[in-house]
Amino acid sequence: MNVSLVDLAPCKKLLKVEFGTEEVSAAIDEVATLYQKNVTVPGFRVGRAPREKVLNLHGKAIHQRAGQNLVEKGFQEAVKKENLKLVGNPRLEEDAPLESGKPFSFNITVELAPTFELPDYKGLSVTLEKHVVGDEQVDKAMLVLQERMCSYKDTDRSAGEKDVVVINYTGTCEGKPITEIVPGAQRIAKADNFWVRITKDSFLPGFTEQLVGLKAGDKKNIEVDFPADFVEPELAGKKGSFDITVVLVKEVELPALDDKFAGLYGVKTLEELRNRVHSDLEQDARYKEKQSIESQIANALLEKVDFELPDSLLELETAELVERVLQQNRERKVREEVILRGMPEIRANAAKQAASNLKLNFIFGKIAEVEKLKASEEEMRTRITVLAQMNKVPLQKFVKRLQENRGFNQIASEIVRNKVLELLKLHSVVKEVPAQVNA
Repeated sequence: MNVSLVDLAPCKKLLKVEFGTEEVSAAIDEVATLYQKNVTVPGFRVGRAPREKVLNLHGKAIHQRAGQNLVEKGFQEAVKKENLKLVGNPRLEEDAPLESGKPFSFNITVELAPTFELPDYKGLSVTLEKHVVGDEQVDKAMLVLQERMCSYKDTDRSAGEKDVVVINYTGTCEGKPITEIVPGAQRIAKADNFWVRITKDSFLPGFTEQLVGLKAGDKKNIEVDFPADFVEPELAGKKGSFDITVVLVKEVELPALDDKFAGLYGVKTLEELRNRVHSDLEQDARYKEKQSIESQIANALLEKVDFELPDSLLELETAELVERVLQQNRERKVREEVILRGMPEIRANAAKQAASNLKLNFIFGKIAEVEKLKASEEEMRTRITVLAQMNKVPLQKFVKRLQENRGFNQIASEIVRNKVLELLKLHSVVKEVPAQVNA
């Protein structure tokens, strides 16, 4: 058997395999023997028909099966001989059929894992913004919890900061009704008894601030500038005008911070609630720090090395990311026509992110090889058990689902990836700075 490789692209090769006449004859004989033992030939008992009769009746099928056997055998041996790390699905190119007394050759297009030199991955510099959770942060979080349990009281006074104003409004853009410009933008164009709270950008940028000082029955024209990245492209960057009538002004009443309030969140005392909030904030802060460091490590590695990616993997990863964005938009009730208009940008962003994801996967995989990092059986069992519990699925049923979807490899990859990240973090050079406080 002769094997040769032809470069088609950095990660794509044409694998050419050729068998000599003796190997072809042996393959035909092997299949013919199986047929001779198992097929029925009129006038003969099973297994007793002469080979010539079997070949006359089933010669085409025998040659076809022998060719398939040689392709399977030749492909496996060629991959092993050339030490190829395949990705994606091999594609058998159309070739001449197998014939007795002649050599047999076939070509398969394969995609390979990229080859590259690992950069220095130990000693990467990262900056850790250390988040300190104090009373001020807890107080802000407690206020959020209060607002979730707030009530609304009608008032005759003028609207002020944080009040809720119930309004009727009709909107235009550059002198035209908004529905004439964007027929599907009904919510922006017109509404009755619309509740809007006077907080920054709670509806449209600059809108709610102009409600301050109004009372029930007041009318006003409010002008806004639609943002350049506004969800409705036809309105983006343009000026909007809204004729509003105030129906009601409602004062937001917060519940008292006491043990009774704590009971609304399933604890007995206010102190216990504050402690829980503090713990949650600490956990969130540590998670954000972890995410930040891992992101910096990933970006540092991507800056140090570059290589071509297999087309099929890039296409698949891009398609999955696009579908994820589309699903998120649909869950947010974004109209289909808006989604369609944004598809070029969605695809471009997805392709860029897909390339980064795949490159990191290959880099992490190579680091795992060098460092001999693997997922142990105990780690696999623990992770599978945890996932089954999280998904509220019986363990045996969850394992069966993983077997059907080839999910074990994905779990093993995640375990190894986490080990690589822990190794990189352990050997990184961390500069700790105070976290920036948002105004």
